[in-house]
Amino acid sequence: MDTRYQKRKLINGISTVLSGLAVCIGLLGLIWILATLFIKGVPAMNWAFFTESTPAPGSEGGGMANAIVGSLLIVGLTTIVSTPIGILAGIYLAEFGDRSKVAGITRFVTDIMLSAPSIVIGLFVYALFVATTKHFSGWSGSVALALIAVPVVVRTTDNML
Repeated sequence: MDTRYQKRKLINGISTVLSGLAVCIGLLGLIWILATLFIKGVPAMNWAFFTESTPAPGSEGGGMANAIVGSLLIVGLTTIVSTPIGILAGIYLAEFGDRSKVAGITRFVTDIMLSAPSIVIGLFVYALFVATTKHFSGWSGSVALALIAVPVVVRTTDNML
């Protein structure tokens, strides 16, 4: 065999072993985190965890009921706002997308919103709502999540039709 081929085969074998070693080290870290989560988390799972509110810092007991209900409210409001807007815009783009200048602008803005990082959208909503009202609210979170969801629904509906 050619010496160049043997050299490449040796480098390939070393690279494969080093890559496998890196994967094993990464997986060990993930398994350690997962094991700690299960060892410490499973005993804490009880009915009170889901039905009681979060206690004050430093207090014993309590649960996550307010966080669960708040998340459901934010996602629910986001769905109520973003789904009809997205579906209607997607239908418009599917029907009139090739004949209308407004449809071209809508598709362009949708593409820009799809590529916008969520942190940028969050900062925009923070500057618009939280900074002006001087307090946090679930409404602000719902607006940010709706701004992320609308272009996804628009693109999905347009492609589906």
